[in-house]
Amino acid sequence: MKCRVLSFFLIATLIFLGACQKKEPEKKEAGKKVSAGYVIKFKPNDSLELVPAKTFILQPGPVEGANKFCIDVVAKGIDPLSALSFDLNFDPAVASYQEYRPGFLLEQKGKPLYKVGPKGEQKGKLEVKVSYESGEGASGTGKVVTLCFKALEPGRSNFLFENGELLGSQKKKMPDTEWVGGLLWILETR
Repeated sequence: MKCRVLSFFLIATLIFLGACQKKEPEKKEAGKKVSAGYVIKFKPNDSLELVPAKTFILQPGPVEGANKFCIDVVAKGIDPLSALSFDLNFDPAVASYQEYRPGFLLEQKGKPLYKVGPKGEQKGKLEVKVSYESGEGASGTGKVVTLCFKALEPGRSNFLFENGELLGSQKKKMPDTEWVGGLLWILETR
């Protein structure tokens, strides 16, 4: 019994001394970003399974690190084409274009030439043009190109196609093509 009383007294003393210790205030650095970067989410405006044939749709691409992300441009059920072009509009305060990577669809039956970059001085408009140096073009479903960006600040931005155009194997414009964009969210980590 005497051991229990001593143990109780010893534990109570330690708790009392711990509560009385003076704690130093935590130092916080104002305005410093977390080294982990942003949480980046991209959502297409529709589902690849639900869109009809002759549709180009933006899909989430591979993760590239703390502040980088990629978006895949995927074609669904396209007829043989010899060239394609489109502009991609986004908010330049939220993201900036970094690089592109060829997709596998256009590489199957020829050697495509890619021209990808900002449209003139417009920071929020990316111009993409693909034509064939050699080969018979491409048809079917698959990734056309991957576009990679850097997140600049928290926010939300639509990524929308504009001026989409396809040329068929006879170098004539292909009608009735749909272009489906998406929405990007950039959230700051805490």
